[in-house]
Amino acid sequence: MAGAETVEYELVPPDGGWGWMIVLGVALGNMTGQCLVATFSLLFGDKLQSLGLNTTSAAVILNTMMAVMQFSGLLTGPLLKKFSVRQVAFSGGCFVVAGILLTSFANSFIHIIISYSIFLGLGSGFVAPSSFIAVKSYFLKARGRAVGMSMAGSNVGQMMMPHLVRFLLENYGFSGAMLVLGGVAMHLPACSLLYQPLEWHAERRPVASELKPLKGEPDSSTDGTAVDKESPKVRQPRRFASVTSLATSELGNMSEAIPVDNKKCLPPTSEEDPGPVQQKTQPVWRRVMAFMDLDLLRNWVYLNVMFGSACMTVAAINFSLLLPLYLQRHLRLSLSETALCLTVTAVGDFVSRITVPSFTDRFKIRPRITFFVGAIFCTITRSVIATSSSMVALYVWNTLAGFSRGAAIININLCVAEVCPDHKLPAAVGLNMVTSGVFLFTLGPAIGYVRDATGDYPLCIHLLTVLLLVAMAAWLIEGVMHWCHRKR
Repeated sequence: MAGAETVEYELVPPDGGWGWMIVLGVALGNMTGQCLVATFSLLFGDKLQSLGLNTTSAAVILNTMMAVMQFSGLLTGPLLKKFSVRQVAFSGGCFVVAGILLTSFANSFIHIIISYSIFLGLGSGFVAPSSFIAVKSYFLKARGRAVGMSMAGSNVGQMMMPHLVRFLLENYGFSGAMLVLGGVAMHLPACSLLYQPLEWHAERRPVASELKPLKGEPDSSTDGTAVDKESPKVRQPRRFASVTSLATSELGNMSEAIPVDNKKCLPPTSEEDPGPVQQKTQPVWRRVMAFMDLDLLRNWVYLNVMFGSACMTVAAINFSLLLPLYLQRHLRLSLSETALCLTVTAVGDFVSRITVPSFTDRFKIRPRITFFVGAIFCTITRSVIATSSSMVALYVWNTLAGFSRGAAIININLCVAEVCPDHKLPAAVGLNMVTSGVFLFTLGPAIGYVRDATGDYPLCIHLLTVLLLVAMAAWLIEGVMHWCHRKR
């Protein structure tokens, strides 16, 4: 019995089971509360014009909302350490609902910034990483497919929302439309209640013997057993999974991309415990860095991933802002024709999120490669849309643009997970969101200013293409350098 008490275990995700209920909850939440970005211009277009606001103001509102969402990553990482995924997601859902309801009474630019940009941004920033981590923790082999299906819920919402928004605006006006959408968004906090802890459904499996040397113990001596008894935290492999096991997981061999000390991933034993005196002498900035896992910023591969995902976020958000305005004001399409173009874009995105993960899981294609290919096709299709005027061409290219966008977007967090240790994932996702927020807050309004200064919508779309191409060029250079290193 004594030996049984000291056996270490790891939690094995069920790769299904209750995990599919979490996927359903995330998908339903995305469908009802996380898909309003694509309909922003359709929903706010006439309202902003009645307030005398131009494209720059619209860009400031949308990009501030997205920037707040990304900057909330500074809070999300520490909150996920302190509270459960379900608690953080539920709080975020309540912020989203409150923001939508408060915006229904907005009659000024500042009111919209506070209620829509700050409340929705903060709430979405809590919900998005929590939902990703909840899904990821329940799956291994089917992780890509599960993440794709959960995110596909937003595409179902994007297919329906343009027509729902058009109907609500025509029959109830802006205030009535926002009140109804606030009621629909109440599904978001309700669905977060499905995010049950992994411990409730995971299988407990003894840790493989080859992982024991990572604890600094050469053999299974009596001293080692005593250490196990005194250090119950060692039995928490979710937080202290070894970097070696992650580096050789199904995500691919990333041992070269994770230059961290394995011993830092484990709690100190009785022999290595620095003691209270040494802990007090640690500088404050070191404790802050350790708490927020800022040592991730020393990994240049992770920095390159952050740069690429930030550029993709800026391009995706601002294209969603510009597309309805381009269709209505540049091509003079009607409200129903614009809504149909947005719908076919969402259809292409939805098909991509359902089919691409199954294909990449089947053939073991890395998330970064899928992201790279999707981003390149995004640049091509969007630039073609900026030069098209035929309705048939617009429908075809918008569908392809949605498909390529979906292939890239669903892999953003998977690309982050591919280049960082598992126990640092909440902080890595949070820092990635902060970087995207900085880019959105600076580049987004700049794109709107260029539009107002030149009056040229196609030019702004091409600028977004250039931004994304620069990021993918940096990824290509990194890949070539790794290939040359391996050849040597």
